[in-house]
Amino acid sequence: MNEPTATERWWGAACYASALVVLPILMVEHKGEFLARHCRQGFTLLAAEVVLLLVLGIVDASLGRIPLLGMLLSIVLHLVGLLACLGISALGFARALAGESWNLPFLEEFAQRVPIH
Repeated sequence: MNEPTATERWWGAACYASALVVLPILMVEHKGEFLARHCRQGFTLLAAEVVLLLVLGIVDASLGRIPLLGMLLSIVLHLVGLLACLGISALGFARALAGESWNLPFLEEFAQRVPIH
């Protein structure tokens, strides 16, 4: 595999900055395998974050109504879920800047199905 250029590494890192994944997808015309892989993974991570926020919204609307336990459960679930997303995004950002390819934990199978070339 060819060594990615500095521009490709920065575009790859931008893929892990949540909604900024659309910038490299739309603006970079000829994506190499390195950038296409990080675009697929960033898009999958964004989709997982949206699903997580929907699930947390449902938990808030249902279990969050329990006076003390519901509030504590909601806070803990928000904290764990959002810190996990932040950690995976930071790891992907750092790996892309280093010019490395890596497998997105738990979501790699879905990332391979995203049609970005």
